[in-house]
Amino acid sequence: MTELGRYVDIANLNASGDINSTLPNDVILKLRRAYYSALSYTDYELGRVVKELENQGLANNTIISFWGDHGWQLGEHGEWCKHTDFEIATHAPMMVHVPGLTDNGIMTEELTEFVDMFPTLVEAAGLPALDLCPENSTNVLLCTEGNSLIPLITNPASPNWKKAVFSQYPRNESNGDQMGYSMTTDHYRYTEWVKFNSQPLYRPDWTQVFGVELYDHYQDPEENKNLAYDSAYSALVAQLSKQLHAGWRAARPK
Repeated sequence: MTELGRYVDIANLNASGDINSTLPNDVILKLRRAYYSALSYTDYELGRVVKELENQGLANNTIISFWGDHGWQLGEHGEWCKHTDFEIATHAPMMVHVPGLTDNGIMTEELTEFVDMFPTLVEAAGLPALDLCPENSTNVLLCTEGNSLIPLITNPASPNWKKAVFSQYPRNESNGDQMGYSMTTDHYRYTEWVKFNSQPLYRPDWTQVFGVELYDHYQDPEENKNLAYDSAYSALVAQLSKQLHAGWRAARPK
């Protein structure tokens, strides 16, 4: 909660963000009220834009995309703002309206991620498909690491879809830069905190592991119990670790 702590009224509360610390109840209520107020205002402004598209006669041939760049913690795990690797901080809105395809809404339980938005818009607009990014895309002008959602829009229960989605967030400790590499499946969220080498290809050093997290989203959707060090889950940890190391390329639809 470093970001929140920069505000004088919060800093005066001596809020540390440490484990088992919290803000006063009245402050929590005010912060949550302000957050939901901001959401309501954003929703209202988005409605104005959509309404004007209708007024201009453009709604039936305009693709609309909307997303928020991160999730937000409102006291969960004693955390505020966005700077963690929990699911709640990396789970964010992503919506797309394609006239003629999504007019009645789409319901799916499949996994999607932000890198899917670009190829989706490209296909929906009728443009040539994007090439898949090579492992080192430093000098590649145009490529994608995502998958177009159009096949999922046309068949929401498609059996041929990615089996995991990925995110990462860093932290700095006395023993050097660390990156939390996370993977969400239809059942679990798994994270390894490892040494991160920023140059030249921004790669993890999987041999230097500082911590592991495993959460069962069926039994513990709020991620309050880390199962990674429970011997009953050692085989699952090994399986998910292998899958995480294989990365997004191995999780792509065939």
